[in-house]
Amino acid sequence: MSAGELVALIQGLLQSRNCHKMEVSPENSCCFCLTLRSGTILIGIGNCLLYLCMFTWYLTSSTIDTGGLRDGLDITNLDISIFFVKTLVNILLVVGAVKRTPSLTLPWLCANAVSMMIAMVFIGFTILFGTTKLSLNYNEYVTSLIIMGMVTGINVFCWIVVFTFRNNLIMEAQIERIPSEMAVNNQQSSTLIPNTSSPSYNEIEGYKECKPPPEDSPPEYEEAVSISM
Repeated sequence: MSAGELVALIQGLLQSRNCHKMEVSPENSCCFCLTLRSGTILIGIGNCLLYLCMFTWYLTSSTIDTGGLRDGLDITNLDISIFFVKTLVNILLVVGAVKRTPSLTLPWLCANAVSMMIAMVFIGFTILFGTTKLSLNYNEYVTSLIIMGMVTGINVFCWIVVFTFRNNLIMEAQIERIPSEMAVNNQQSSTLIPNTSSPSYNEIEGYKECKPPPEDSPPEYEEAVSISM
């Protein structure tokens, strides 16, 4: 196998591999008639409105033991920090979904992963010690578990949607880079293939004209005998 055939074989294998990658299209369906992008935007906006309403209710409610603005009590720094962190990561999620930037969705994924782990701990603690240390009756025990389970399930579903959307953005970015890489590989392989074209007519004629001079014929027998004597 010549060098040109070997280079052509490697080039064909690379092209077939790249074409196989390009045929794989990421899944883009969220739920109902929504795409992953629209679902991610809806999740971010919905969470922003939810946290805004909850924080407003927390500030203006007087039925909470920690007190609200009506009681003249100060809000703890932890409450304000949690509200701003949750609002910020949801704003970044909306911006990342609109601009199709996967790095902006990572803070939301990390923050909600921590929230889901904390919710799992609360659910386990309620299951084990709900009727003893928390002093809940049967109705409160069942209701709290149902509410926490539904909220955690919704958060898990939203987390999966955003995670899939981020993976699709990364996959699409890789697919867009494949044509440029193929062009570079083709250019490099074309420089490695030797020139195996047939010689031109002028080269053949020049080769015929450059024949070596004819050799002298061998001497006859009498001349050879006279020379030897």
